[in-house]
Amino acid sequence: MKDISIWKESFKITHYFVNPDGLASIQGLSYCLQETAVNHATAGKFGYEELIKTNHAWVLTRQMIKLYRIPRISDNINIESWVDKSNDQISIRDFHILDVNNRILGVARSSWMMLDLETRKTVKIPAHLRENFPHLTGRINEDLPLEKIPLIHQPAPGNIPFRVVYNDLDMNHHVNNIQYLKWVLDDFSYRFRMVYRLESIESNYLSEALFDDSLIRITERDAGNENVFITNIINNKSRKHILTSRTKWKRKE
Repeated sequence: MKDISIWKESFKITHYFVNPDGLASIQGLSYCLQETAVNHATAGKFGYEELIKTNHAWVLTRQMIKLYRIPRISDNINIESWVDKSNDQISIRDFHILDVNNRILGVARSSWMMLDLETRKTVKIPAHLRENFPHLTGRINEDLPLEKIPLIHQPAPGNIPFRVVYNDLDMNHHVNNIQYLKWVLDDFSYRFRMVYRLESIESNYLSEALFDDSLIRITERDAGNENVFITNIINNKSRKHILTSRTKWKRKE
């Protein structure tokens, strides 16, 4: 039987996956990470096709992506992924982003829970799935924390709500995790983005956003670090926090 402890996929950075500066976008890289995770889970018989039989699905709860060097248009990259550890509540999945010579361009860590699609509540991960996970604890190049990110409770005057549309949704009928990253980065100006590049992004996925929900996005500079920003996305009606995110930036070379 093929060893699937580490799953590897190859991608080319196309025009669809880059920012105006020709560097790969975080959305494009996140798509590559997500596809690799999905294919690994499918090969291990704990992916969407298996879980949907019992009306369950994986949901992302926390994630951190850190980039040492960002690939450019037309570069080929490899993504490798594995399960670091898991228990009946959560599963931790790690990633390496590699160039064609297997040099590490970036690392990522994510935590996942299981969602009951009828009740929309999280449930325990079944023992038979956890026992079949190949685990490789401590393999990641840099041990990334999945920390709680601060909440912002007072929207600034003039925040304009926006609505969830059909194309924001995934097959679980809630906003796809990559769309949240786009919303976070959309709060940074063109001038800022042309001078600074993203070094890391952390996200806490706190609640679902569903079709036609009205949302507010708030971004504040983190106290004590001018290159770090906190962004919150909040339900405009219930005032429930949907997402908290922390981004760290550095000047482009």
